[in-house]
Amino acid sequence: MVTQLIILEERKEKAIENLSTSFAKNRLPLEEFERLVEYINKIESERELIIVEKIVAEFDGNGEAAFAEEDEPQDQQRHPLNNLTVLSSRTFTGPLKSGSHFVGILGSGCIKIRKANLKKQQTVLNVLSILSDYVIMVESGIRVINNAVPILGDSKTNSKVDKEAESGGPELIISGTALLGDISVKVLKE
Repeated sequence: MVTQLIILEERKEKAIENLSTSFAKNRLPLEEFERLVEYINKIESERELIIVEKIVAEFDGNGEAAFAEEDEPQDQQRHPLNNLTVLSSRTFTGPLKSGSHFVGILGSGCIKIRKANLKKQQTVLNVLSILSDYVIMVESGIRVINNAVPILGDSKTNSKVDKEAESGGPELIISGTALLGDISVKVLKE
């Protein structure tokens, strides 16, 4: 038992070290770094640590988590590729970078999307909801394709979203997984 605790502590230290490296390379924002470090320090089981190690590995990827696309003006920066909510609640607004990841673990998240926040053609949004609730609020007129897979959870799009979709307008494709959690798409009320 003592050996397992020592190994768990060593793995936690390694995860924090990897996060520090990713933060130093500007692959995740300060608030995400602080939240993850705080969460890692509170971990008591290997099961929790495995999940966090996978999340940490995403930030250690190929450096694509830059805060803006090269062809975008500086004043139109988009959300970083990886956005994490752990044991808390967050609301995201503003322009979205296609391929962004939103991960919720034991919390809730809300993403408010307007037509002006999307690219002219397709924007792909990856959502992972683990024991959490993610609500995606879209402005009327946006066509939404919800491909998120529920696993002992729920993934649904309000019928009003489909009714108010405009042909030829921006398209939002939602992919991801609702693992013991929910991903729902609703119309953004002004």
